[in-house]
Amino acid sequence: MKVEEVGKLLQGTFLNETNRSKEIGAIAIDSRTMRKNDVFLCLLGKTLDGHNFIKDALLKKPSLIIVSKKVSIKTKVPILLVEDTLEAYFRLARYHLDQIGPSVVAVTGSVGKTTTKELIWKFLRIKYRVCKSEGNHNNHIGVPMTMLKLKSRDEILLLEMGMNHQGEIERLSKLATPQISVITNIGTSHIGYLKSKRNIFRAKMEITKGMHHGMLVLNGEDHYLKRVKENDNYDVVMVDHHLFPHIVKEHENTLEIIFRYQKQVYRFFLPRYYAHLKETIWIALEVGVLYHVPMRDMVHVLNHLSLTLPGRLEKIPFGNHQYLIDDTYNASYESTKVALQYLQSFPGEKCLIFGDILELGKQSKKIHHRVARLFSKAKGIHYVFIGTEVKVMKKQLKEALYFETVEQYIKYLETHPATEKMVLLKASHNVHLSKLIPIFREM
Repeated sequence: MKVEEVGKLLQGTFLNETNRSKEIGAIAIDSRTMRKNDVFLCLLGKTLDGHNFIKDALLKKPSLIIVSKKVSIKTKVPILLVEDTLEAYFRLARYHLDQIGPSVVAVTGSVGKTTTKELIWKFLRIKYRVCKSEGNHNNHIGVPMTMLKLKSRDEILLLEMGMNHQGEIERLSKLATPQISVITNIGTSHIGYLKSKRNIFRAKMEITKGMHHGMLVLNGEDHYLKRVKENDNYDVVMVDHHLFPHIVKEHENTLEIIFRYQKQVYRFFLPRYYAHLKETIWIALEVGVLYHVPMRDMVHVLNHLSLTLPGRLEKIPFGNHQYLIDDTYNASYESTKVALQYLQSFPGEKCLIFGDILELGKQSKKIHHRVARLFSKAKGIHYVFIGTEVKVMKKQLKEALYFETVEQYIKYLETHPATEKMVLLKASHNVHLSKLIPIFREM
């Protein structure tokens, strides 16, 4: 694509008279990661303004600068003025998607969407070339960024879509127009913004807004999702115990799962600490089935499963044959329940360092009380609470240690190092429990 063609696509105005016949490179929104001939697109963020980094970008010799403010910089690099650089980003991403034409799979849900996406990817790549969302690229910046990374030979685009306000997923769905959408569950994440689980359900269902004659894959065990009916825009696939009839045999360190599909019997083994993944596995298997991936190949993947994601139940060795479990990516009541089950699957002494669940609004006290009831039923676990919202939990768990800040607990660790075999960190990301990771590593 040439500079002149970008101008026409975005219906912008060039601010300088320069050569516009040059071929463009990739679309960059960070001047630090740019390469020669890339396009530098100046996004306006809450704290950063891309227009302030134009001079840095020019040092990388870009093919084009796209702005939404009039700038006066002497340069031979074409500068294109558009009304809204975010809208321009979306339009470029959609154009790139249309040029390649992959099948699009979109995944959302309150809990487990990243793990579900990763497992779907492991299955689909058996048969196809798949481009997927990396890290937490699941918002209005990350989704178009992933779309723009599509290569000409990619056959499937696998996107994760997140939100904390109404309307966000709808915009992403209309941008990507998925053929298959997946909703993992409806939980309490961001209930402070959305006020109720019913509103969270409605927000997650926005993933269907860009669908036309597609397939909506749902967790059929979820109270809200099992009521969804199909319509002209999508057929519904309910993933429940009827779709993959199965039994679970418990062994000392593993779970043996035997299931039936199309008159064939399959089995796979999971480490006991992957017990919480069973619903995720059935959902991902169904997506694989819809893309005609052989079941025996997907079962082979399950028998060699490794799903280590940064900040999501990530095991880190420390001390004297001890392990820290980093689950600091984010927190909700539902994901805390999963983390607790995971911790309980290990033998020996255990400690759960738990910080505030944020973005709960008026429901914060109620949900933290529910977490406390959950913790009070678990045996053989020491608790450390960090933050302000967790104060209400002390009444139900009087033996727990309490610190208002991470720094206070770090000071305590100087004279009271952790002695438990397994220590799990769980809190909303902005509590910054991740500051404890280097401290534990040095023990």
